[in-house]
Amino acid sequence: MKRYLLKVGDKSTTGGIVIEGVDSCTHHGTALTFVGAQVVCNACQSTGVIAAQGPRWPDHKMGKEQALDGDLCLCKCHPPPVMIASQTDSFHSFESHNLTEMGYGPSGQSLTEEYRGNCDERVRVLDGNNQPVCSSPYHIRTSAGAVYKGLTDSQGYCPRVYTKDVSKLDIAVGLQALERWEQ
Repeated sequence: MKRYLLKVGDKSTTGGIVIEGVDSCTHHGTALTFVGAQVVCNACQSTGVIAAQGPRWPDHKMGKEQALDGDLCLCKCHPPPVMIASQTDSFHSFESHNLTEMGYGPSGQSLTEEYRGNCDERVRVLDGNNQPVCSSPYHIRTSAGAVYKGLTDSQGYCPRVYTKDVSKLDIAVGLQALERWEQ
């Protein structure tokens, strides 16, 4: 999957136009834009800002997060318009395993926000005294091969895991989880 970088002059699905960019970061002479940049929307007669939506690599230019096609324009329109890149040679590229690790499906849809399987499970890591273990590494693999990894939250929870049917989860925590992160 590729997500193309947005630049000044790119438009939203309602015809809004990006008017703000980073002058020192350009694509063929036009400033690249960033999350939070202004977009003038003629459809609702307001000025909105670009909001991050979907998978992305952490990539900052001059301290600002790059804006990508598929991001949203937060203006007065409902639903928010989607931003469209005008170029196709500067992009973030994602393999399916990258997307899975980030919590997204093959086409970039959020598995945690949009996809709701028939079954779900939320794992909580507790110590020997039944107290939550926060910031513990975890690695969860579903029978379909989806991988969830990261650190438990302040209450010891991992993110909710969704599956199409009842199936076993392969769960590792602590050092064993860290070893699996390397695989």
